[in-house]
Amino acid sequence: MNSALSNNLSTAIHRIAPSFKISGDEVSARLLAVLFPIPTVTMPTVAEPAAPVAPPAPAKVPVMNLVGLNPTLQKKLVQLFDESNGKGNEDAYADAAESFLAHANRMPAKEWSAKPAAEHLREFLKPSKSNAAAPTPTPAPPPKVSAPKPAEVEMDENCVAVLYKGVEYWVSENTKRVYLTTADGVDELQGQLGLAEFDGMVMPVDEE
Repeated sequence: MNSALSNNLSTAIHRIAPSFKISGDEVSARLLAVLFPIPTVTMPTVAEPAAPVAPPAPAKVPVMNLVGLNPTLQKKLVQLFDESNGKGNEDAYADAAESFLAHANRMPAKEWSAKPAAEHLREFLKPSKSNAAAPTPTPAPPPKVSAPKPAEVEMDENCVAVLYKGVEYWVSENTKRVYLTTADGVDELQGQLGLAEFDGMVMPVDEE
């Protein structure tokens, strides 16, 4: 600023300052602030650092009761398999070993540790009751064979009529065979006089 102008301005400010009841220095400061404002500097904001991301927790590895069959268990498996199922082959042994491993690792650890692995293997390969030989059934008694129905024969014997239990029969005088005449006119043998259902039958007595 021009020094002469500055002096004149300062003199003028000090003259009028009393009328505003403020000091000349304060008026001068206010005027300078209006004429020559101090530029506002905006400081760049610094972004807050991102919170560290926790690494993912490692996957929990399941605890296995039995990872694989050692040579001793493998030999035992072959022996027990052959005892229960007959002589097997490599594929059968491999399938049995895979099934046993799955069975062993499904068991609770406490239950698995209660017995040796060979004992678990023995129980696993033990034949189930359904596969065990069924007991020989007791042979059923032979069916009762009913007596063959008397053959239908033409009565050629000397017979007499006998009324028995309301039915008229023909009874041979010589053989005491009992016949019944059917609707077709055929004399059908029914039994023997004095036996079975005819035990109460008696021959008629001729009146003299």
